[in-house]
Amino acid sequence: MCSKRLRATLLSLMLLTGAQAQAGVTAERTRVIFDEGKREASLALVNQNSYPVIVQTWVDDGDLDAAPQTAQAPIMPLPPVFRLNPGQQRSLRLLYTGEALPADRESLYWLNLYEIPPQSGEPLAEGQSRLTVTLRTQMKIIYRPHKLLKDAEEAPRKLVFRRTGNAVQVDNPTAYFITLAGAEVRQGNTGSPLPAELLPPFSQRTLSPTRPLPSSGDEVRYLWIDDGGNSQQDSAPLH
Repeated sequence: MCSKRLRATLLSLMLLTGAQAQAGVTAERTRVIFDEGKREASLALVNQNSYPVIVQTWVDDGDLDAAPQTAQAPIMPLPPVFRLNPGQQRSLRLLYTGEALPADRESLYWLNLYEIPPQSGEPLAEGQSRLTVTLRTQMKIIYRPHKLLKDAEEAPRKLVFRRTGNAVQVDNPTAYFITLAGAEVRQGNTGSPLPAELLPPFSQRTLSPTRPLPSSGDEVRYLWIDDGGNSQQDSAPLH
């Protein structure tokens, strides 16, 4: 599962029928790891659209209904609003405000990139309408305490999977956020897929398969996303 989420928001009822919108402002990576002790991090953005856009940025707790005016987070993006011309690249600064955060586990926040395209000034023919579509991309920002800096890549290998009826309970006994990109209970050459899930520190989640679990399946193969946004594969016994 990719660590960013995309939402299209209708800004005004004005777009010619049949036109399409795509997220054109992209980042150099899909997540930002903010190690304790750092005062800031940077993220390169580029506008791959053929037109200029206005980009508004803010950090929140992941609520899709949150607005820049109400969002509260210990990380502040600068600049909060800027213009990107076609093909232009710009570095976004992420500043830690110094707020005290838990030292025994990671904290998760979300960087919002709100992309506003220009409105056409061309007149419309009678009977036509125009719709301007804005795009909002969310990316993970993970604050990692100092004592957790060394073992992040080992955390996903400590997941525990247990059969519970026709579902699988997955336990994350670690202090890390683990992005489970997908999983499958294996029986021979066949398998029962399990959904992707974000696993907070010290949490349990119940995953319902897309088809019944094999009666004698005893292994779970799963994909997880590392700090670089790359997919890694592991396996674990199904208890």
